[in-house]
Amino acid sequence: MKFSILFSFVFLIAYALSAFFHIEPLVMLLFSLSPLLVLYVVYKVLKDPHEVKESFEEHFYQDGSHPRSTSNG
Repeated sequence: MKFSILFSFVFLIAYALSAFFHIEPLVMLLFSLSPLLVLYVVYKVLKDPHEVKESFEEHFYQDGSHPRSTSNG
């Protein structure tokens, strides 16, 4: 999954740089390929074998022990 995230980051940087330097054919190509990239990244995230043990209700953030606030006030 790290490859797909790195690849999407490089893709985004290439798209931004091509738009900045006014390379219209490359901008149009990358823009037209971007939905395929989104589908690829979503597929890789959903098919990742790493299973999260904590639920969203118990652990609001996975990078620390921040309890979820349940008060509405």
